[in-house]
Amino acid sequence: MKSVENLSDSLKINIASIQKSFHSNKELIVRTISPPLLEVRKEICMVYLDTIVDKAAIQEHILRPLLHMNVISAAHPLNDITNTIEISNIHVINTKTELISHLTNGKTIVLIDGIDRCISADTEDWKDRAFTFPQSQRVLKGPQIGFTELAKNNISLIKRGLKNEDLVIEEQTIGEETNTSISLMYLADKVDQEILETLRKRVQSIELSSILDSSYIEESISGDQITSFPLVFTTERPDVTSGHLLEGKIAIICDGSPNVLIVPALFIQFLQSPEDYYEKSLFEMTRLIRIFSFIVSIYLIPLYIALTLFHQELIPSELLINLAAQRQIVPLPVVLEVIVFMLLFQVVLESSIRLPTGITLAFSIIGTLILGQSAADAGLVQLASLVVVSATYVLNFAVPIHPFANSVKMIRFIFVFLASIFGIYGIMLGTFVLVNHLCSLNSFGVPYLSPIAPVKTVDLKDTFVRLPLKKIINTTKKYSKDDLIKNHKK
Repeated sequence: MKSVENLSDSLKINIASIQKSFHSNKELIVRTISPPLLEVRKEICMVYLDTIVDKAAIQEHILRPLLHMNVISAAHPLNDITNTIEISNIHVINTKTELISHLTNGKTIVLIDGIDRCISADTEDWKDRAFTFPQSQRVLKGPQIGFTELAKNNISLIKRGLKNEDLVIEEQTIGEETNTSISLMYLADKVDQEILETLRKRVQSIELSSILDSSYIEESISGDQITSFPLVFTTERPDVTSGHLLEGKIAIICDGSPNVLIVPALFIQFLQSPEDYYEKSLFEMTRLIRIFSFIVSIYLIPLYIALTLFHQELIPSELLINLAAQRQIVPLPVVLEVIVFMLLFQVVLESSIRLPTGITLAFSIIGTLILGQSAADAGLVQLASLVVVSATYVLNFAVPIHPFANSVKMIRFIFVFLASIFGIYGIMLGTFVLVNHLCSLNSFGVPYLSPIAPVKTVDLKDTFVRLPLKKIINTTKKYSKDDLIKNHKK
């Protein structure tokens, strides 16, 4: 931990100390003035970092008023100068640590000779990109705006949809090297205080010296449970964040990241899309289709292997003859060719993410369909395996939250391994272990499978299907301390 160093009452010593801290960086601007209209000459110094401040605001609302000062009292010079600066957000600080922190956050520091304190004026002007569509959570109907990397913009977007005096924002800085600002946002009348306190402790216990993205925080606060399933919800959408806040959850906004974290996170919420709430529930079947697709994407390949290797009697005779004919000309065993295809699809997906947008579609088609079809035509693999693996990845894309879709990759490989050794009995064994694992998980003390297990009937009306909005809105908060697993690991 860095030691606290108080400011000196000597202007020269303070300036030298600041320049030494920034290694005489040319971005550090130091401007010393002596207001000409003052009867008693007094040296005043402005310090700021050139690339992250609003220079027009400094010129008009700090420098110009100071140059036109004509009175400064000997008893309260700091108050006189504070009242002269035409910036609304001003702080008085007295330590070098605070001074450095304010400078690196875009503030302009005003030092006065003979005073061991200084003024910090809010002149930050961070560069940010324009608002765009959410890249990974797009919808056909509903708001079409996503978060950016600037935390203030993201907070503003949330507050625009949630004009509520109970909305609380707790700001703090973590990471000794990056000094990253994070904000905890929640509704004071809905949040569970035990969950909030647990989150505060986990954030304060983060020991990373640098925080470059919200994913650093996600990994650090997820706890010590060993699982591939995400225990923290991630979203790019302000409307989704507002909806979760109204349910009593807590949002974590990290400056520099377009992804907002939400806790606690439940299994079923990763299969829900914001579009579920923008369509009429009477005709809405997409959530059920999504859940069905997710389950089939796990079991389709293992079932294919189990049936073709161990349980041929369960396959219709015409289909079995067709599969046997294909297998006669294929050199690789079915397990190996399926694994090769799965790895090939994964490589293509990883590569397409990093390609320019204009050629991503062409690369995906060439890399998967054409390459796969060519391998089948050459007799290296059978067409049935290609169809099964392709269908699995298409079904997997029905999951609306990308990190959750990724979490089942390893599970799918484990099921393939079990099916290749034990057949359907291996799949049953894997299912038993998987269900037990999901039942053992919790997110900040709330059971991961809630409200399915343990059953909470009041919340089932927005689980597998969504009932009309008037039946799910204006209900009591969902994530109370009554849901907490006792004796869970903090």
